[in-house]
Amino acid sequence: MNFLEAFYLALIQGLTEFLPISSSAHLILLSEYLGSNQNLFYDVSLHLGTLFAVCIYFKNDLKQMLYSFTKDRSSANNQLLVQLVLSSLPTLILGFILVDLIDSHLRTSSIIAITTILFGMVLFIATFKKPEKLNMNDITLRDAFIIGLAQSLSLIPGTSRSGITISTGLFLGLDNKTASKFSFLMAIPTIGAIAGYQLFSVDINYLIKYSQMNILGVFVSFIVAYITIDLFIKFINKIGFLPFIIYRIALGLVLFSVII
Repeated sequence: MNFLEAFYLALIQGLTEFLPISSSAHLILLSEYLGSNQNLFYDVSLHLGTLFAVCIYFKNDLKQMLYSFTKDRSSANNQLLVQLVLSSLPTLILGFILVDLIDSHLRTSSIIAITTILFGMVLFIATFKKPEKLNMNDITLRDAFIIGLAQSLSLIPGTSRSGITISTGLFLGLDNKTASKFSFLMAIPTIGAIAGYQLFSVDINYLIKYSQMNILGVFVSFIVAYITIDLFIKFINKIGFLPFIIYRIALGLVLFSVII
């Protein structure tokens, strides 16, 4: 992998991690197109970049959660923190158990074509649900756990972590902005755990040897992810999810035409 390929991968990671179109699918497809293999050591950099982006963007929410936790250990007064931890557990547990199966059998263009269209339609159907919960305080522990269970489906490439969690949030009555914000906050423990696992799995010598490439990956994915989150949160109530749904279905159909 050269620096240009590394730049493209970081750009795609930052752009797609928080949009409901599946970052894993786009990274797999881009790697196949470029004829390069995704390197675990570089994946660490990409995940760290997007993790920094979401943490900094929602720094005030994180500060409030930390302040509340240190001042009051009551779960009732730390509801959002409990919800985020609870919602991340299914994905982390299943991901740890199924990682070899996923890497060996599910990272294919045919799987991505199916899931891209299927979960694009799920998001389309979810948009018809009338919103009843218009802010984060309306989300219950039950809602958080259900969204967390749905998030585990994102282990399948093409599903989209943000796509399936936003869809589930909409089905549960959350409005566009609330479902999106909760989905993005859920990414913090999930991406953090993935990055931590990868960091301990990779040879540290590779990170040092390719330090310039890793810095590029962190920087580009961070900048692009931060801008993407900001624009998405600001405009999602205006633009809705239809552009992403159309894109998913179009991408799936193109993949099927290539496969066939």
